[in-house]
Amino acid sequence: MPNEMSFRFLLFDGFSNMVLASALEPLRAVRNLPQGPNIGWHICTPENEIARSSSNIQIQPDCTLDGPESYDYLVVIAGYDMRGHVSVRNRALLCQLAGRARFVVGLDTGAWLLASAGLLDGATATIHWQEFADFAETFPHVTVSRDRFVFADKYITSGGASTVLDLMLHLLGQNFGPAMAFDAANLFVYDAERQHRGNRGANILKHRSDAPGFLNAIDVMMDHIENPVSLDFIAGQASLSLRSLDRLFQRELSMSPGKYYQLLRLGRARDLATQTGLSVAQIALQTGFSSPATLGRAFRAQYGIAISTLRAHRKGKPGSGD
Repeated sequence: MPNEMSFRFLLFDGFSNMVLASALEPLRAVRNLPQGPNIGWHICTPENEIARSSSNIQIQPDCTLDGPESYDYLVVIAGYDMRGHVSVRNRALLCQLAGRARFVVGLDTGAWLLASAGLLDGATATIHWQEFADFAETFPHVTVSRDRFVFADKYITSGGASTVLDLMLHLLGQNFGPAMAFDAANLFVYDAERQHRGNRGANILKHRSDAPGFLNAIDVMMDHIENPVSLDFIAGQASLSLRSLDRLFQRELSMSPGKYYQLLRLGRARDLATQTGLSVAQIALQTGFSSPATLGRAFRAQYGIAISTLRAHRKGKPGSGD
């Protein structure tokens, strides 16, 4: 799998802050993981000037649209006034930028602008649900779908903020593996100390009929980070056979339940290492490792870095969320 992705976000006035955040924040969170993928992005505007959101928040672009550089994803975000942005200049601009990108993404009403440039002719696309009817009438050469997001060759479209988050989780899973998408879902959909635990990550499961048992198994794992339990115990608590437990994890996350359980414990160790002053011995105790050396070996094998090196690196950074 690749270990890097590059994005250009093209904001049109009237864009939704929620849509932009739903697209950006999963990328930031995954990039900031120890040994996380190299994900980069820039924010651009059609006129290289400040963009104003629908709530009048101003975003300063950090790049211009000049230059021949290419990127993996061009992400077009428009809001309520998408009709006002349809112009000869913008149509030409979108066609030019689309030629530099491996994939072109239209979020919220971004599909309207892509369709106006002829980029979606003969393709299937979706858009914010309030615009379904007008979109279909205005662009008869585009097949309108009510799916949460749609892939049509190099063009990807999605609607409002919640569907955008679903799309970004899908892209993360597609590029970096289903376990990373699942962990991102836990961070952004079911955060706040695991509220609504029974639904954790269910929206990205491949087969929802088995979701309760699968998610219950993960609940048991998360409840036993400090004092690990056997896979037999986990399967029993989830009303699954050991074979079914293994099959579900292989299908949903492409790894064994034992591997994922260790990743949860190592993830907790990583959080304690970066957010507290606990010693490695104390972290080992709180994450169920028999000794600091055992934790250290597992941590280095997973993240490619020692806990002490990670801590030194974090202390040297002015911030981790930019």
